[in-house]
Amino acid sequence: MLETRVREVVASVFGVVPDELPERLDPDTVPGWTSLRQIQLMMALEKAFGIEIDPNLLPALASGPAIVRYLEETLAVPDGTSR
Repeated sequence: MLETRVREVVASVFGVVPDELPERLDPDTVPGWTSLRQIQLMMALEKAFGIEIDPNLLPALASGPAIVRYLEETLAVPDGTSR
């Protein structure tokens, strides 16, 4: 599932296991979510999903749900499953 893969990438970037992440992923709930960490997260997502993220989209991709929606649209995954 796409949400699970996103949580795994977020956990990897923040150095925790996915189960230790809060349910809601955003800068207010994930300790250490800074602008630098946001860039590192986007780079990790690019590598994990084989995509390129426009740097102008970084502010809009500052939450788990926003990232999942973006990936669904980018990967053309209408039913929420990963490719």
